[in-house]
Amino acid sequence: MPTSTFFRLPEERRDRLVNEAIAEFSDRPYIEASLSQIARRARIPKGSVYQYFEDKLDLYRWLLTEEAPRRKRAFIGAASREGDFWARLETHIERGMAFLVEHPRLARLSAAAADPTANVEVRGLHKAICEAGLVELRAVLAEGAASGALKAPDLDVATRLVSTIIGPGLTDLVLQELGAELHEVLASDSLRKRLGSKSRRRLSQQAVLFIRNGLGTSRP
Repeated sequence: MPTSTFFRLPEERRDRLVNEAIAEFSDRPYIEASLSQIARRARIPKGSVYQYFEDKLDLYRWLLTEEAPRRKRAFIGAASREGDFWARLETHIERGMAFLVEHPRLARLSAAAADPTANVEVRGLHKAICEAGLVELRAVLAEGAASGALKAPDLDVATRLVSTIIGPGLTDLVLQELGAELHEVLASDSLRKRLGSKSRRRLSQQAVLFIRNGLGTSRP
């Protein structure tokens, strides 16, 4: 985790370092990324990085477990807390797709972390990231169950089923519509722009309709 020295940096310098670290880890596999490159991109001495983080893994872990989730929560914002449970879920899904469009580097970083890896150094971290996503989704579904909108006798099972629908399932639909692979979409501004707000709303509505028909206490 960052040292106290890191948080005492001027905001502009701190943001530049963080943004260039995100760029480095999103442009290259973890094993190929380097602190030397991050320091060069951020225009600071490499030794300075060690004043802020213990090593490359320490910086990578913080980006994935703290900074990227914080930025995504800020992006989704209060909009996902408005309306009834189903409206909030729909907004949550739509804003998740919008995050991919507007923050491709963070999306690439998160996508890489979700992929299985043979790298022993980060294998456990990648698994923890995926589990953290399930914990977050479980909390959302628990709100639906508590409000009476959702029937979920086993929240753990429901969470994994819904995760498949709005995760790999929805991703496959998006890629099919765009006629491209995920790495192409994340690398292409023009492809991402084709996933406009109208398309995102339609896809999120269809995903929620499917979930509601299976888990809702009443048909929409």
